[in-house]
Amino acid sequence: MDIKIPPRATSKYSRLIITVLIAIVVGTSSWLFSQPSSSQKVLRSQIWTDTIKRGDLAIQVEGFGKLKSKEQRLLSAPDNAIVEEIILKPGSLVTKDSIIARLSNPQITQQVKDAKRILANTKTSYLQLELNQKREILSVQAQQEQLLSELEIAELKVSAEQKLVTKGIISELTFKRSQLNFRQLSRRITIEKSRLEQLRAVHQKELEIALDKIAQQAEQVAVIAERFNKLTVKAGINGVVQALPVELGQSVNLGQQIALVGSVDSLYAMINVSQSAIEQVAINQVVIIDTRAGNVAGVVSRINPVVKQGMIAIEVSLTGELPNNARPELNVDAIIAIGMLTNTTYIKKPVNVTAGMKTSLFRLLTDSSQAEQVSITFGQESDEFIEIISIVNTTDTFILSDMSRWQDTKTITLIN
Repeated sequence: MDIKIPPRATSKYSRLIITVLIAIVVGTSSWLFSQPSSSQKVLRSQIWTDTIKRGDLAIQVEGFGKLKSKEQRLLSAPDNAIVEEIILKPGSLVTKDSIIARLSNPQITQQVKDAKRILANTKTSYLQLELNQKREILSVQAQQEQLLSELEIAELKVSAEQKLVTKGIISELTFKRSQLNFRQLSRRITIEKSRLEQLRAVHQKELEIALDKIAQQAEQVAVIAERFNKLTVKAGINGVVQALPVELGQSVNLGQQIALVGSVDSLYAMINVSQSAIEQVAINQVVIIDTRAGNVAGVVSRINPVVKQGMIAIEVSLTGELPNNARPELNVDAIIAIGMLTNTTYIKKPVNVTAGMKTSLFRLLTDSSQAEQVSITFGQESDEFIEIISIVNTTDTFILSDMSRWQDTKTITLIN
């Protein structure tokens, strides 16, 4: 069975739709062609502006940093030891006699005991020597007394025999023997006296040597005791504990840092300043240090020549009274007074603009719906403002945002 297919209709409605579409495309293209390029349009919400100002401009450089102690003391381990006790931690106020930590070393402890024992034995030996010397002196003196007694008897005998020998009662030989005995005893007495003097001198030297040994051992005890006492780590100065890089039970070596103590009354400030602004900073310039609880005046005393991460450190001597919250390692802000420009033209600092630069900015036109690009030469800068050397009007308003995307465009359109 044959099916008849009706012929395809080329209706006038299809032609009408095509005509309308062509008209829309042509109209849209014409409208887009008549509008500014999309690259020339900028949302107002994406920019920020400022109007030219005229007057006196204080040239200032801002920085940030910390307060530092003028007087610091690094406390290190006096010997190999173990941290036995931590008494004070960072931030604690201390006096020079405050104990921060205690270390222990069993060998030093034993050395102290041994040295004290040897000193005690040395003193005992000295006492024993004194006793022996006294005993020896007494023995010699007893012998002298015995000789003196014999000498007296001999003298009496000679005196008695002298009368008897003249009468012939005793022989001449007996008398002469008595005289000889008397003379011998006299010489022995003289020798014994000399011996006693020499013995006393020898004893004195022995005592001096013994006392010297005691003194030497006492010095040894003092040295070892000092090593032991240093295991008790004291602050040494009045101030605050700034660092304590050890833990309880930690083994430390000779010279290893135990703590850092800094003064709290004698402070200075270390301020970081951008490398681009450091050329304006000079010695003796006035600085205001903001501690968040108050300001303190100072002067630039030193400029570090080393650049770290685009910043240069300057030292500020504080000349004013310190606020109540001033303490070492406190974060602070600083404003350095460079000078004053009188009756000058200036504006808030645009993005990517530095002192002495010549660049282009977009200036808003009268209706503020468009902005045109103009060349501007800048002079000195403060942290917030920068001097304009070019001739401008105080009614001119410039776009300060980064407009580098449109640097090849003379005019832009601002849209909401």
